Amino acid sequence: MVSIAEKSGKRVISIASVIVAPVAVLLIAATPLLFEKRAGAPAFVLGPALEAIAGWLRGLADGSSFEYSLGSTVWNFFDVAPRFFAVSLLYVVSAGSVGMAAGVALGLSLRGRAADVASSILGSLYAIPDFISAILLQLVTIVILDATGFKIGRISHDAASGVFLLLPFVLLTVYPFAFAFKTTLRKSVDAEREPFAVFALSKGLSKRTVRLKHIGAAVIPSISTELPTLLGIMQANLFMAEYIFALPGITRFLFLVGFSGRRAGWIESYQYPVAVAVLLGVMILYLAAWEFFRLALYAVRRALTGER
Repeated sequence: MVSIAEKSGKRVISIASVIVAPVAVLLIAATPLLFEKRAGAPAFVLGPALEAIAGWLRGLADGSSFEYSLGSTVWNFFDVAPRFFAVSLLYVVSAGSVGMAAGVALGLSLRGRAADVASSILGSLYAIPDFISAILLQLVTIVILDATGFKIGRISHDAASGVFLLLPFVLLTVYPFAFAFKTTLRKSVDAEREPFAVFALSKGLSKRTVRLKHIGAAVIPSISTELPTLLGIMQANLFMAEYIFALPGITRFLFLVGFSGRRAGWIESYQYPVAVAVLLGVMILYLAAWEFFRLALYAVRRALTGER
């Protein structure tokens, strides 16, 4: 009975999430329309936001909810969104995969003083705000180029370069690396005291084998459980990385097009349908990345335990 109740509860939560999430997107996208200048001071207004939401809902019937203006041309979001979405997904999946893999490997390997030093360094790195880290990476690249003539990587995307740049990739790798390392270190130290690990060592298995096949497999579920938090922070970092490095991703699409109307003033040029479409795209990006990492971690755990 408990398991049935739990399943029913999870089903209700899932249904509620499916309903609440799009509503939240409509409300969040309308936030810039809640304020306007009156007599030189900001004033709260509700009418424009409600009008924008109602207009977007009406536009679902004829598809105008996903149209936007760029200059004098009207475009359809679905004609251009896939390539922007693919770039964002590429960075989240690649940086997350490399960061988590390196973090798990380091967390299983280091102990004692070395682990403390690594934790301190990673903690210090992550304490630096993303935009400062991005600017520092760009400055270091310029300094090295001037001093040695060697280019580490491009400091921003342009038409001549590919969509995959080293610097934003490094920036987006930091958090999953630090997260995976600290989670693995904490869980693996606890797992080493568990009977299954002690028993495996008593059978004559090497510490390396026990850490990899037994303790490593025990750590994977902990990382999988924290995926929602990890991906939420990675997507926040993605906004910053795409903006600073001019990456043609789905979040930068908002900065390029969302405020590109022809009327004067940033609020007057705000294209509400673009903001809604981009936020819905970010939700889909989150779900796609979550499913990818969930399946990848499941496959890794099966490989470590030898399950078929």
